[in-house]
Amino acid sequence: MKPPHLADRLLRLFCAPHRLEEVQGDLHEEFAYQVRRIGERRARWRYWWDVVGFLKPTFSNKRQPETYSTTHFLHPVMIQNYIKIAFRNLQKNKVSSLVNILGLTLGLVCCMLITAYVLDDLTYDQFHKKSNRIVLFQQFENSASSGGKFATDLKQRFSAVSDAVRLSRIKPLIANRQTAAYESNFWFADSSAFNVFTLPLVQGNPQTALTEQYGIVLSEGMARKYFGATNPVGQTLRINNKATLHVTGVLRDLPTNSHLKLDFLANYANANELAGYDVTNNYWGSNDTWTYLLLAPGADIATLKAQFSTYTRQLGDPNTSVWKLNLIPLTDIYLRTNLVATNRLTYAYVFAIVALLILGLACFNYVNLATARATQRAKEVGVRKVLGSSFGQLWGQFLGETSLFLVIAVILSVGVVVLSLPLFNELADKQLTVQSMITSERIGWLLTGLVLVGLLAGSYPAFVLSSFRPIAALTSSRLPNGGGGWLRKTLIVGQFAVSIGMIVATLVVYKQLQFVQQRNVGYQRDQILTMDLRDAPDQAKELFKQRVAQLPNVEGATRAFSLPGSGSLRGEKILSEYVPKGSKTGGIGHLSVDGDFLKTFDIKIINGRNLDPNRTADKQAFLVNRAAMNYFGWKNIDGKMTGYYTYGYDPANPKGYREIPLKGQVIGVIDDYNHADLKQKVEPMIISLNSGWEGQFAARIRAGAIPGTIQQIQQYWHEQFPDKPFLYVFLDDTFNRTYRVETRTGQIFAMFAGLAVLISCLGLFGLATFTAEQRTKEIGVRKVLGASAVSIVTLLSKEFVKLILLAILIASPLAWWAMNQWLQAFVYKIDIDGWVFVLAGLLALTIALLTVGLQSVRAALMNPVKSLRSE
Repeated sequence: MKPPHLADRLLRLFCAPHRLEEVQGDLHEEFAYQVRRIGERRARWRYWWDVVGFLKPTFSNKRQPETYSTTHFLHPVMIQNYIKIAFRNLQKNKVSSLVNILGLTLGLVCCMLITAYVLDDLTYDQFHKKSNRIVLFQQFENSASSGGKFATDLKQRFSAVSDAVRLSRIKPLIANRQTAAYESNFWFADSSAFNVFTLPLVQGNPQTALTEQYGIVLSEGMARKYFGATNPVGQTLRINNKATLHVTGVLRDLPTNSHLKLDFLANYANANELAGYDVTNNYWGSNDTWTYLLLAPGADIATLKAQFSTYTRQLGDPNTSVWKLNLIPLTDIYLRTNLVATNRLTYAYVFAIVALLILGLACFNYVNLATARATQRAKEVGVRKVLGSSFGQLWGQFLGETSLFLVIAVILSVGVVVLSLPLFNELADKQLTVQSMITSERIGWLLTGLVLVGLLAGSYPAFVLSSFRPIAALTSSRLPNGGGGWLRKTLIVGQFAVSIGMIVATLVVYKQLQFVQQRNVGYQRDQILTMDLRDAPDQAKELFKQRVAQLPNVEGATRAFSLPGSGSLRGEKILSEYVPKGSKTGGIGHLSVDGDFLKTFDIKIINGRNLDPNRTADKQAFLVNRAAMNYFGWKNIDGKMTGYYTYGYDPANPKGYREIPLKGQVIGVIDDYNHADLKQKVEPMIISLNSGWEGQFAARIRAGAIPGTIQQIQQYWHEQFPDKPFLYVFLDDTFNRTYRVETRTGQIFAMFAGLAVLISCLGLFGLATFTAEQRTKEIGVRKVLGASAVSIVTLLSKEFVKLILLAILIASPLAWWAMNQWLQAFVYKIDIDGWVFVLAGLLALTIALLTVGLQSVRAALMNPVKSLRSE
């Protein structure tokens, strides 16, 4: 039998018998109230102790030693009970549960795909075991090329350089009996390539593979292309129908996140002979030679760079004034330079932020719906607290329910990612695989992230539900409000601010790309067929060009060193007497063409005349563009001269070559046109007649006659070059490929913007549904009193409209600033007009109204008799 309470003993001593029962009841009620206040105060102070310490053992009423009771959070019986309740709540609230699961699933899918995309970029070239010690030697600003002599020079002069390797690329015709093709990833390489880079051979010896004369190493892909299933080692390939190469090894295909695409590696000692020009013995840097240095352990890049000024003075080369010697860490080439890609690090940061925002939207949805529906679970919490459940146990239970939602979402999201990965790869121009995404390190980060997501999405709802006061929950006619409406409103504003910002970004990217494609770049690019003739003899190239130009549907044909849009120009050192004052480099871009170049591309002459190959004097004359006029400080070209140095091989000269001055009269000025892409301003340029370097061919074909004319050109090609494959490309396709990265980035961004809007609308749909349910009887009363369906829809929608308008005001300035930063990459760019923000806001508002309106109309059309039946 329970001993009498101390208060009961005191009452029997001092209270009159007839008032004993009344006073006893009052005292017990006051005592219980004070105990409840003390308990609630302690609960608030010990919140985090209970959260962190819910594993602490409980005590029985008899104050026995510590034991684990069945009320402990991690007791199997309790876990089973929590799981049952979680599943019952999931089934009971089907709409909100479905919205939560879909929102979390979409958020996780986006996060997983974007994370794989970003990590693929951030880990570029890190598969090389010595990647932290490899640097690219840069001779000229904005160029990866350098002279062939630098590698041996730097290795001999600087103790900080442990090893060096040169990679020189050409685009030769490779053939055997079965296959022939021009290969753009053919490199001459020093044998030290296997020491500097991690290049595993599946066949062959890396010590000898690139030391054998005319030896060549193939990638696995090229081995299959040229030799099928047979063993390629020991077999032969022809290069440009000039020489025979012997296969000495097969290179395992490199990971896709490598800036070097190595399909062929040939012995560098044969480069001069097979390339047809001096690759190895010059400081010119005019060929496509990339020089990589392996630094000694502990060597400092900044210290080594500081010694370059002394090094160039010791060389005594007159061209050092135009050099910009630099060292770029291997892992920075793709991410932090424009040598092989543009703005990759910026895009990586942008997409990482997008991933976090989208996942945050999904978590916001869960918090919104969970706290909104907390009122329906207030009595459950009250009963549990009266029966002895601690704050920590309740917190753990509701956090466990969040974990159940998250587990279901994870299972669904993994399935969606596996199914959608091929489509995402095509859209993003990646080659991501499930195997590359499932590594022990990434799984560890994924599990850590899921725990954080569970805590982020579940902590606040669990805290709100666990904090209900039992007396208020069980006795009050007004139930707790689930944490207050201010939080839900804030989250809705945040969700739609993110969605509107992403819509604005998508519209700006689309408009900029349209501007790029429609801008007048100063030359004709439609119906221009282009071909590469670099490997053909000069006489044969000229004969082919003349035959094509005579076709009735060809409006112009030309040969040039490079074509408009390519950005490829020969950098020349201007003769000292013509270097303009204030010039930092004394250099200028040079393009050699034939007399039909301007006509074929419809480039305008604004002063003077065109170059005429039939005039002997014009062989040393020049055209200049407007930018060059400004560069030289000329107002007109009357009597103006200019020139540059060319070079001749001279073994008697200590430098290995001699300078040859070439100068002539300026006879014409052309209008500026974008020889490079629109991310670069028009540079000063001089144009001269053919000098033997003109390997690019272009023909402008009359509209409507393209298929037939291509057949005629193909016939001439086979007659002129019977041993070469017929390959061509249209200039507008090349132009569009220049902006492929931006186009794909815009498409990816648009996809994720759409998903962000969808996730936001899912949350809005769930809240609208809940609001309509909560106000069912109010709507019934209003309808009985004569309210129209329109007024009821307006009543339920206007609060959401206010929040979305606030989101537009918040998102617009932030989106304007972010997109202005992105546009800085373009020299020629749009101005962001106000209609972009209006359109984005209207889209978001329309979608939100449709989402909310669906539930509002449903509630407005409900029979009031049915909704008021229980009153």
